[in-house]
Amino acid sequence: MSAALVISLLLPGLTFASLPTEPLSPQVTREKTLLASASRNLPVENLEIIPPPLGEIADNSCHDLPTGVGIPGFRPGIHKNDVIRMLGVPVRSSSGYWPNTRAVSYELIPEQVSLGFLFDQKSQKIRQTEASFASGVSDELVLPTFKAMLGCQMEERIQEGLQQVRQHKIRRFNFNLEKLKGVIEQEGRNRIYIGIWEADLH
Repeated sequence: MSAALVISLLLPGLTFASLPTEPLSPQVTREKTLLASASRNLPVENLEIIPPPLGEIADNSCHDLPTGVGIPGFRPGIHKNDVIRMLGVPVRSSSGYWPNTRAVSYELIPEQVSLGFLFDQKSQKIRQTEASFASGVSDELVLPTFKAMLGCQMEERIQEGLQQVRQHKIRRFNFNLEKLKGVIEQEGRNRIYIGIWEADLH
């Protein structure tokens, strides 16, 4: 009879997952027993691993590909395989609105952070990248993600546009950046949407 391994994901909004495992071999069982015996002599606080609050896991540097720190931002041109390697199977997948595209989305942190991508069916590369944030998600997380989505080409005017939308001073901010176009806009009353696409897409 197989045991159940329960992994607790402690980020807000994420749930428990129960994964079946095969019975442990006698050698592994002995090693786990030794580890458990040794751990009884350690203070409890040494055994409890709790991730930091969302506002403390931001990566302020910009990378061509996400590093796994903070909320990942993927720029247009990145291959689909790199996205799946980082994020896994999307929660939704459908034909894209624009010809020869496939749309996928991820609910990265339920009710807080969603990511979406429009892939070219032939090259399998991102043509449009999207992110939606709840208003409570801090600038320390939103801004690094936005920078990465822009391919590390953030300009002051675009950053100011982001702040104006987040502060409800304007409802929508459009921008052009070399071969990219984009929009930052209020999405309902409590969310902000960022979309960036290759200029020749639409």
